[in-house]
Amino acid sequence: MKQLLSSLVFLSLLVGRTQAQCIEESLNGIWHFLASNDATEKEILNASYSQWDTITVPGNWDTREHYSEYKGKGYYQRNFDIPKFWKGKQVRITFDAVYETAKVWLNGQLLGEHVGGYTPFEFNITDKLQYRKTNQLIVMADNTYQRGAWWPWGGISRDITLLCNEDVRMVYQHISAIPDFEENTVNFIIRYKIENKSNKDYEIDLATSISSNDDDKWCKNNTVKVKANGITFTEIKFIENLSDCKLWQLENPFLYQLKTQLKVGKMVKHNLVDNFGIRKIEVRGEQLFFNNKPFYANGFNRVHDHPAYGNSEPDELIKKDIDDIIALGGRFSRLMHAPLSKNILDYCDKVGYLIVEEIPVWGKTDPQTFPDNPLTKQWLKEMVDRDFNHPCVVGYSVGNELGDSTQQWNSKTISLTQNQFDYVNSMLDYLDELDTTRLKTYVSFTSYRKQVDITREPYEKLDFLSFTCYGVHLEQLETVHSFFPGKPIFIAEMGKGQLGHASNAELKPELVQSLKELKQFPFLIGASIWTYNDYRSNYRGTPESGYREWGVVDAYRNPKKAYYQLKEMWSNSRK
Repeated sequence: MKQLLSSLVFLSLLVGRTQAQCIEESLNGIWHFLASNDATEKEILNASYSQWDTITVPGNWDTREHYSEYKGKGYYQRNFDIPKFWKGKQVRITFDAVYETAKVWLNGQLLGEHVGGYTPFEFNITDKLQYRKTNQLIVMADNTYQRGAWWPWGGISRDITLLCNEDVRMVYQHISAIPDFEENTVNFIIRYKIENKSNKDYEIDLATSISSNDDDKWCKNNTVKVKANGITFTEIKFIENLSDCKLWQLENPFLYQLKTQLKVGKMVKHNLVDNFGIRKIEVRGEQLFFNNKPFYANGFNRVHDHPAYGNSEPDELIKKDIDDIIALGGRFSRLMHAPLSKNILDYCDKVGYLIVEEIPVWGKTDPQTFPDNPLTKQWLKEMVDRDFNHPCVVGYSVGNELGDSTQQWNSKTISLTQNQFDYVNSMLDYLDELDTTRLKTYVSFTSYRKQVDITREPYEKLDFLSFTCYGVHLEQLETVHSFFPGKPIFIAEMGKGQLGHASNAELKPELVQSLKELKQFPFLIGASIWTYNDYRSNYRGTPESGYREWGVVDAYRNPKKAYYQLKEMWSNSRK
């Protein structure tokens, strides 16, 4: 690999995604906990916390028997001390996810509120910290809001971290590395968002290095002026020879490291390290191409659910599930109706599994379906900003199974409402502002209906069509293609009724036959079974067990007969 001349010298060895000149302090652990829908803010802020229960963060209160059916507000409290040498620096508190509405108080002051249970948020707490005495943190999580048929696991489900950094930092570095197979080149674009919290302008130096495990690297330098108390965006573009690069492939998901050092004069203010891959996903007519080859792959939907862990997604569970899905022949799916945890994406980057991410806008009655909804834009932005560098993420979906709730399936026409139609199109437009390197879709359950109103089916702005398929599978697929030709089609969910929880539960014969015949359709890019795992639910049609039993494994990951049926069909399929 070609090595370019650079003056860059890194002062420390950085592993994974780390931040030099930024100190991280975890607030995970044992917290005090109170479940109450009646307590006032004053009562919460002045409570005797030693009288409360205790609970582990991250986690979900409803994994515990005493709170298993509780829905509403849960209050978390803990104390922490701040090192004296943090004074004069910028301090933030970050929450990777709290379900679903969160409020945060520090030392009796409300820091703010966040709505959305699966995406990260943070507060700058520099001016609210106490250095001579203990700080008190209180977090409210409210899981009243629920969409979809999955369980609304309540609580602080992902990490909480304190971060201490200098007055200027990189908020993110987003890299796209797209191969041009005709020109035998790779086009690199690195975009930076830089925050300056000081009261003076800075001229900063960005020293960027791209390296692989064998220590070959490209290095670039850039000088940027950043205004006081402001945000600055800048980018670096360059081209390298494709023959000098290794592609991120499903069979060999090769990862590079992007390292950037931010300096003011001789002082290092911030370092960032992110992994990324070089790969290209594109649509040509009715086919999907991955790294210049026609692409077809099957997969599984996986609900973030486990009786012991709720939706907190420990590393060992992620590894077991994704390894198992790949062993079954899965390589591509929209895993879940909500943004995924970071460790899932990290692991899918490592092992080679393609993902379409989705925000939780679901069903005929979803209240978020109106055009230019600021809340769903927030969810999309939080998801894209966090996940931009993950090569496993190849697309985004803006919603699932929307439809006019006043229409019955035997109505003369089936359609989305005008608001739903406009919602989908406005979110697709917004995705174009956030990320032009990935594909856009929406998952329909009206597009295959013979009485569909095609003028209300938002397909024109989609890169590929997605639909859910639980009936006469092949006929529904052909109907979608006849109404909306010219684009690839993905069966985002495929099934034929719940399997049951017993170990001898098997796939229906009609589903088996359909799965065997899918590849005959050149416009189909893949199909995803609903679901890999059984999952807790209070949705209509849920068995007395309290779990929807669609999975090829049960909630504890014990395989059913259906598991072995799929393994025989898919494990040797084209990847």
